[in-house]
Amino acid sequence: MSIPPSVTTPVKSGSRDTSRSFWKLMYQVCLVSGLTHLLFAAVFYWLGAHTMAWINLGSVTLFTASYGCLKLHRNILAAVLIVSEVLIHAALAVWSIGWDSGFHYYLLVMVPVVVISSMRRRSSKYLLSGLVFVLYVALDFTMHQVRPLHELSAEVLSTLRAFNLAATFALLFYLSNLYMRLVSKAEKQLRILATTDPLTQLLNRRSFLELADYELTQRKRHLAPLAFVLADIDHFKSINDQHGHAVGDAVLKAVSQVLSQAVREQDSVARWGGEEFLILMPNATLEAASMVAERLREKVSAVEVTVGAQTIKVSMTFGVSSHRLEEPVDGPVNRADSALYQGKARGRNQVVAEAV
Repeated sequence: MSIPPSVTTPVKSGSRDTSRSFWKLMYQVCLVSGLTHLLFAAVFYWLGAHTMAWINLGSVTLFTASYGCLKLHRNILAAVLIVSEVLIHAALAVWSIGWDSGFHYYLLVMVPVVVISSMRRRSSKYLLSGLVFVLYVALDFTMHQVRPLHELSAEVLSTLRAFNLAATFALLFYLSNLYMRLVSKAEKQLRILATTDPLTQLLNRRSFLELADYELTQRKRHLAPLAFVLADIDHFKSINDQHGHAVGDAVLKAVSQVLSQAVREQDSVARWGGEEFLILMPNATLEAASMVAERLREKVSAVEVTVGAQTIKVSMTFGVSSHRLEEPVDGPVNRADSALYQGKARGRNQVVAEAV
């Protein structure tokens, strides 16, 4: 029996997927923040606080540059620009129009972004979070004593504070929700990697065995028949040797597609080994499974893989077995394997059921 295909290591893949999710989040941060500061630039220009209008236009420039860095995969530079903008902008805004404007609230958005960042060292996260804390406390301590550069009316300051408070909560909710969706998507992709064969997209051996254990439990409860079909591509080694592994992979994909589409809805197909496939058939007797296997054999025999001007015909040999009560999965699989090799010895491209 062939060696099963390797399974992707979920830990490394998970780390990469989470990192990609974080940088996708940074794209959204740049877009949302850039548009927000552009709006603020217009508002402050209208209010006559021209210094703040220019500060916001500078922020728009920095977020645009950060977005460009992310597009060029210069992620660290983009992160430095984003962090610098938030810290410097908050300090300048409070200095320009006062603490009561509420622009210091945006420093709070930095904390969850730092925590969920893809920085590997926890010490870096602690250091950056501590820097945000120190800046916030420093602003709180000093800006109450300093007269702002632009003195706005109490009504305008109250409106700005309410807006900034609402915007801060909205940003925290938006970023948290977006990151949750990105991570959920990454976890879903991880589950697919962990349960399917990467080449054929069929179940891998481990996930098939888990499913088979479940079906065996169901069979003990309901005493319904359960069949196994082991199939092997005929002369597959010759295909690889004569045409190369790329053509062999194309054959495997073509056969996998036929098998997955032609089995019954309740059946499950797995890539069991190199060119071997195992099919689990709940509620199928040995006779019914043999009939399905014959239909699969006919459909696979119609498969043609074109290589340049040459066409490769494909065929498969099938071994069929039926589960017996109280036996583990190995029992019917081994009997299907024996029936398969009987078919190979008899000339291939046929269905052989175990002797009852």
